[in-house]
Amino acid sequence: MESAASGLRHRLRRALRRVAEQHRQLREFHADVRQAVASAEPGDTRERFHRYRTALGAHFALEDDVLFPALHGLHPDRAPELERLGGEHAGLRDALGRLAALLDHDALAPFAAGFESLCAALAAHEAQEETLVSRLTAAAPAG
Repeated sequence: MESAASGLRHRLRRALRRVAEQHRQLREFHADVRQAVASAEPGDTRERFHRYRTALGAHFALEDDVLFPALHGLHPDRAPELERLGGEHAGLRDALGRLAALLDHDALAPFAAGFESLCAALAAHEAQEETLVSRLTAAAPAG
């Protein structure tokens, strides 16, 4: 059993490093999208948003496929919180799809408002994740 926990802790440490790097990249992509919106260029906004959406999808996949399962394995009692956070990813993906549809129709003003709303929801989601991950990793034995 200790070997399994040690393996989970190793996977968790690797995932946390990747998550931190992805957060940095997502902040850059977010700034790129905002810059494109400010330039009022639909094609550029579409291209930059596509990169952002792709990167955010990869980030959610890392959390859903690696980070949350490792945390669940080490802290099964936190399953409801982890499942809720994972479940929020589906709603955020849906919001990304709605924003992409606005860009398909060159609707920059509604896109800009929706993008800012999405970013606020993502910030709240990320804060909840970081709080939970910090608590759980602080409680995990070093192994």
